[in-house]
Amino acid sequence: MKVLLIDPMRINLETYLIIPNLGVGYLATALRRAGHEVTICNAARDSLTPEQVAQDVAVNRYHAVGITIFTPYFTSTEKYAGAIRKRFPEVLLLAGGPHAIFEPEEVFDFIPEFDYACTGEGEETVPMLLAELEKNDNPPVETLEKIPNLCFREGDGYRRTERKLIKDIRPLDLPAWDLIEPHKFALYPNGIFTKRKHVAPMVTSRGCPFPCRFCGAGRAMGKKVRHREPESLIEEIELLRDKYNIHEIQFMDDNFSVDRNFVLRVCELMIEKNLGVDWGCPPGVRLDCIDDETVGMMRRAGCYSTSVGIESGWQRVLDLMKKKIKLENVEPNIAILRKHGIRITGLFILGFPGETVEEMRETVKLALKLDINRVNLFPFTPFPGSEMYDKLKSEGKLQGLSYDETYIHNLSYCDESISIKDLIKVQRMAHFRFYLRPRIIWGILKEIHSVTQLKIVLQRAMKIIFPGRVGQHYRDNEISRAANSGPNNH
Repeated sequence: MKVLLIDPMRINLETYLIIPNLGVGYLATALRRAGHEVTICNAARDSLTPEQVAQDVAVNRYHAVGITIFTPYFTSTEKYAGAIRKRFPEVLLLAGGPHAIFEPEEVFDFIPEFDYACTGEGEETVPMLLAELEKNDNPPVETLEKIPNLCFREGDGYRRTERKLIKDIRPLDLPAWDLIEPHKFALYPNGIFTKRKHVAPMVTSRGCPFPCRFCGAGRAMGKKVRHREPESLIEEIELLRDKYNIHEIQFMDDNFSVDRNFVLRVCELMIEKNLGVDWGCPPGVRLDCIDDETVGMMRRAGCYSTSVGIESGWQRVLDLMKKKIKLENVEPNIAILRKHGIRITGLFILGFPGETVEEMRETVKLALKLDINRVNLFPFTPFPGSEMYDKLKSEGKLQGLSYDETYIHNLSYCDESISIKDLIKVQRMAHFRFYLRPRIIWGILKEIHSVTQLKIVLQRAMKIIFPGRVGQHYRDNEISRAANSGPNNH
């Protein structure tokens, strides 16, 4: 089959990240192995509208089109699917990505153009599905139900097949970098700062064993961490460096540091090969998964920057989040990273359901106290797949949630435990107090290497200072709360 895999663009909204989509890269490799002819459409990178993509589908007469659905791209995906179906009605449309994993029935309800949804890792599922579709345009239910990680229509309802993880990800090989073309991506890093002009993402593992209630990583990729071969990572870095002029890697693992022996082996190989590549961990490492020897090896291997998920300055809230870290261990482990000269971005969440304004202020105090270089104090966002999303949804508290606003820099939800006004005020003042210190300003100026990077810094700063809109449902709730707390109601 001729297959097109689409990484869509957010329509009429800011796209926070325009980086290579590793998911479609790995799927393209698997489909090629199965004998299919694959093309990747980087609609976000190339600013391709739904109509332009639909025209390409019709001209090239693709048999199947897969679209990655990230939750903030839900409305945009609807436009791409609709345009494609209108222009080329006979094409097979397949939904994939995080939102399809967690809410496949919703995908079908709101985007009826999709024929199937992949509800897990697609490298085995999609080739199996296409193999059956090559035999029969309308496979029977008893055939489809044997394919794992699949959701499809059955009568007036939907059928989900068994969720199944790939036990060993080592044979998956490298993503199809020749189709992704990483050298054509402008600098738009995950995180603001880079040392090099050309950057590419990589993953070394899948899975997360930790139970954080604000994150769906463990549910999407399993609690067991599955690693790639360290030698395969070196091969991929050398390919990116030599063929695509990439000299900086951003490891996008849910937790790069979770397996100490694996990290040490990867670092040993990087040092041995003298790769001449800088790298960092924008999604972050867990502070309880590092030690002096490991961080020292990371630094020698080229690591210069990482985020650390601290989340709160109050132990009660950390326990409420199921973060599984102790506040007394935060400063000592930050000191280890600083000792080895690694620049640190502290990640915090404000407005977690049940948190108070005073507890948020304690988080700000901790952020100001720590010896870190940058900080992000994100408003709590109920991401599909997370425990908190399921809880709030079951309680009827997400009826006004706008998927378009579910970016970590936007204010898409405000819990009843605090007011929208207080949340915005604490977040805004916290960033001002942190970044307007001479030490921080000087450190940031030293990290800006180009006009492009300066532009990114200013854009992200404005987004932090002036967070996105809140859904009308939450505005109404705020008005109602204010009315109920008036003098006649006490």
